[in-house]
Amino acid sequence: MILFSASYLFSQEAKDYKLTDKAYGLAWDGVNFWFIDTNRRALIKINEIGEQEIYNLGLANLRGISFDTREAKLLVVAPKQILKIDPNTGGITDKINIPIQNVAGVASVGNFYYLLDLDNAKVQIFDQASSILVGGFFTDRSRPRDICFGRDSLWISDSADNTVYRYDAKSGKITGSIKTSLKAIRGVLLSGSKLWVVDREAHEIKNIPFIETERFIASGEEEYTLEVTLKFRIDTVSLSKAQIAVLHPPSNEQQRIRSVKFTDASFQPAFIQRNRAHLKKLSIEDSPGEQVLKYKFTSRNQFIKYYVGDDYLNKETSYPADITSYYDKQKENGKLFARDYLEIIHSNRLLSTSLQDFKSKMMEAGVPVMPYRMIRFEKGKAKSIQDSISLFLLGYGWIPVADIGTSSTADKRYFEKKESDLILYQSLNSTPSVSPVYFKKDANSEWENLPAEITYKIK
Repeated sequence: MILFSASYLFSQEAKDYKLTDKAYGLAWDGVNFWFIDTNRRALIKINEIGEQEIYNLGLANLRGISFDTREAKLLVVAPKQILKIDPNTGGITDKINIPIQNVAGVASVGNFYYLLDLDNAKVQIFDQASSILVGGFFTDRSRPRDICFGRDSLWISDSADNTVYRYDAKSGKITGSIKTSLKAIRGVLLSGSKLWVVDREAHEIKNIPFIETERFIASGEEEYTLEVTLKFRIDTVSLSKAQIAVLHPPSNEQQRIRSVKFTDASFQPAFIQRNRAHLKKLSIEDSPGEQVLKYKFTSRNQFIKYYVGDDYLNKETSYPADITSYYDKQKENGKLFARDYLEIIHSNRLLSTSLQDFKSKMMEAGVPVMPYRMIRFEKGKAKSIQDSISLFLLGYGWIPVADIGTSSTADKRYFEKKESDLILYQSLNSTPSVSPVYFKKDANSEWENLPAEITYKIK
């Protein structure tokens, strides 16, 4: 027996609720949770004060459950049939025969039922009017376990990697995914903006936080606190009018940087080309030569899946003015759309032998490139420091390409940024920065990027 909190779904004060040992599937009728107990061959309702009611259906291999808002009926799938159940009484009001033996879940969308076929990991589309299968698509998942519909998409849980995948209901294409830290996912439920899943091994129902926009889905947050030490050299005679600036790690949709603090209090918050930094105005009292700076920050990183939807593919637009330093305008092809650039990016990921080779090909094609240096973590420990890039896709925005490796069959419209990748600093133009340290001799001089030795401690 386990406990879970329903405070996000219920308007009442948060309470604890118990689930049986073999919970499968999940539904919400607007008032109550429902799930299936596969051992008891029963349907179980949990009301708003945590009381349970058990309705024995007496059928083997019950798995999927959902709530059809149009008919105000629960849908439960069993071998070769869909049961319609009155949520007020728990009684079966109708049975629909279907030509599928092993059904893992059901979602009602318009005049169709979307059925998750366990035998071939396929979503089968069943027409309610004609009672025949009218199409479908393969999920490309190794262990899909449940399906639901919400926010104009189909959502499928996969127990192989304990991730929930979002699909376009018309094309069957994956348009994003939400990573969880749970085990043995079975049920999946999208209620409003909240995603709930059943973890059968841990015997839990949990709300999975995520952010969904037109461009990406973000989930799987990790937090890192680092203390960074920079060692560099200033080779100049006088520092009376000079300035030193240290760029912050970028704070964006992929990572949120907080609490940047310098040991040297004379460094104050500032901006360089719209990038946050800490800056110090030097004087004759400051000495040239070897310099050591220390600062701390906390980063909350998210696992992000970007998907370039149909609306972006043929959009007529131009590059915004603030990215001119990241590409050569003379190499820009004004006749190309996002669809064309996706082909260019994908083909060059296949052909490039290194990140530098790929970056050069992108620059030659007129694609804006932003280099950055990142720390890659594994199980909370720093594994490596490596260089990577973001590309600006025309009409869409910046997309990360942390690793150039891909396959010829990979979806060209799909990009990801892992929560285990922390960007230490990014470049101010298409030329890779050698460190986050910048030096200015006087007010009339340009900022000079200084080489620096970077070490860090994870707090």
